[in-house]
Amino acid sequence: MEGIFITLHAAASVVCWFITAAGATVAVFSRRIEDTVTERIGLAAIAIGATGTGCRIITQGWISEGGLFLSMALAGYVLAVFVKHWRGVRGSNADKGA
Repeated sequence: MEGIFITLHAAASVVCWFITAAGATVAVFSRRIEDTVTERIGLAAIAIGATGTGCRIITQGWISEGGLFLSMALAGYVLAVFVKHWRGVRGSNADKGA
């Protein structure tokens, strides 16, 4: 039974890391988001690190409680920012360029 929980833990962590990587990658190449070069470099580093961590979980089975919490927090943040920009929420500067 413990093996099932470890597998679910790893799967949730991998999915969250890849959501984080995808969101950071989209933000780097988005024309709607007005970031500085330094912010885009930081987002690229986050995307690379999140992809690497997700791949390391898949290949080596490396998981931790802190890693799962961090990946879920970052994925939640990425999804919140995505929804904000997708809907163009007023007062959030999401529709600044439109």
